[in-house]
Amino acid sequence: MVPDEVTRLAYRKPQLLGHWSLETATDGVSPEQKGGAPLRLGPGATIHRGPDDSCIPDLDPDCPVVPYPLVGDGNLKLDGESGHATPDGPAVDTSDSFTIGVVVRLADDEPNRPMTVLSQAGEHTDAFKLRYEPTTHAWQLVVPEKDEAGAPEKVVAQVAGYHGANSDRYELAVVYDDATDKIKLYMNGYTNAAATADLPNGWHSNGPLQVGRSRTADGWGEYLHGDLDEIQAYAGALRDKDINGLGGTTDPCLCG
Repeated sequence: MVPDEVTRLAYRKPQLLGHWSLETATDGVSPEQKGGAPLRLGPGATIHRGPDDSCIPDLDPDCPVVPYPLVGDGNLKLDGESGHATPDGPAVDTSDSFTIGVVVRLADDEPNRPMTVLSQAGEHTDAFKLRYEPTTHAWQLVVPEKDEAGAPEKVVAQVAGYHGANSDRYELAVVYDDATDKIKLYMNGYTNAAATADLPNGWHSNGPLQVGRSRTADGWGEYLHGDLDEIQAYAGALRDKDINGLGGTTDPCLCG
């Protein structure tokens, strides 16, 4: 049997666990596309809707200019102070292979502090934290050594690429492959050696996914100031060729 055929037979198709399009919210709750656990919006988190075409700013000076959302008809807007959202439980099993993707746009041209896009908590700390680090102008993936209070954090992957608030949106994805003990960070479908690391001891986190914040020594912190959209979570590791299918209103086909 040729190597490509062995790889094809060994491949296990990832299973979609959740897709939050963040286009609407009722009573502070934004639904999951297929009826799964919704995201509950905390204080400082709102759904921004795009222009409704009721007027045209170029023709009507009294017509307000409404920014278009990141994807589709709406996105999550976070104030950087308390804004966050969370489902009722974890989005992925961090002890097994998983993939999680998100579209993000920061609000500040020059952020002055780290800001977390996504994290998922264990009992004492986060199993993973996806954040922007302004000192290196990079998106980082951070994991602790163990689920203990004060456990040292390790930046296992990072990819530079932030060019200010007026630049294009960023499509970020974290992929953990338990079979190879590798974890990767993607930006706009791209990864490299600096964004790939060994992770032989991934541990199970039972806390809910946190959108826009993470645990710090002083409690919740690193609140994101910006917009988020199209959060997609999978059991299983998406292949490199499938990553570009994330970040839209539909899910990648994961074909072949």
